[in-house]
Amino acid sequence: MTLSRRSFLLRTASTLGALQLAGIRAHAAEPMRVTHYHSIPPFSWSDDKNVMHGIFIDVLDEALHRRLGIPLVHLGYPWVRAQKMVMDGEADAFCTVPTPERRAYTVISEEPIMTVTFRIYAQRNNPAMDRLKKVKSLDDLKGFLIAAYIGSGWARDKLAGMQVDWAPNPDSVLMKIASGRNDVYIDASEVQRKRITALGLEEKLVELPQVIDTQSYNLCIRKTSHYRTILPKFDKVLRQMRHDGSLAAIYRKYDVLPTGKK
Repeated sequence: MTLSRRSFLLRTASTLGALQLAGIRAHAAEPMRVTHYHSIPPFSWSDDKNVMHGIFIDVLDEALHRRLGIPLVHLGYPWVRAQKMVMDGEADAFCTVPTPERRAYTVISEEPIMTVTFRIYAQRNNPAMDRLKKVKSLDDLKGFLIAAYIGSGWARDKLAGMQVDWAPNPDSVLMKIASGRNDVYIDASEVQRKRITALGLEEKLVELPQVIDTQSYNLCIRKTSHYRTILPKFDKVLRQMRHDGSLAAIYRKYDVLPTGKK
């Protein structure tokens, strides 16, 4: 190979490498757009200035922004819209329970952001309370009218074939239970305790002690997002945060433990 030919190839390789590096930097400069349910404290909620708060926001800010240097934008919407934005390519990621449907269009972290317990909520004077106290699994709830909200992947998957009354949002679900229009509601106790208090329904609703399910909430990144490749690093950082106490500190900030116990 002549010297001029070798020089040409080296210059070409150098140019291509520079272009690839520039492309990576350009992608890195684009904020990672994360959508959240705008009204599900303590996981995520927006204030009157549309600023997002909550466990998911704090964990991602620490893991992705501060420790991995990834710029983030947190966006709050009704849950159906938040999921659709990721599905349609308008956002990069969300944090939620992994389901087969979500796995079809996202890649999902191995490490959970949080693990929660699902318990039963019912009207305090429900005439079937004695039977409800003996429930050990979802199969034992057959015959009851179960309330759920539109967009809940857990309810859609776990309650298939059961009698379900779908409401537009979790607040509507709890109001239906409190009024006796539905029998029971099953959801994350970490969320429902705070929601019941916020709605002033402590005297009307009761949380039953038995754990019906345990679910992890993970980071789900759209398969076509250029941020899809960060998950191994994200998993590593979450393990570090679990080891150094950072995750526990975030949970404590919101008066919540990952096991669902106070």
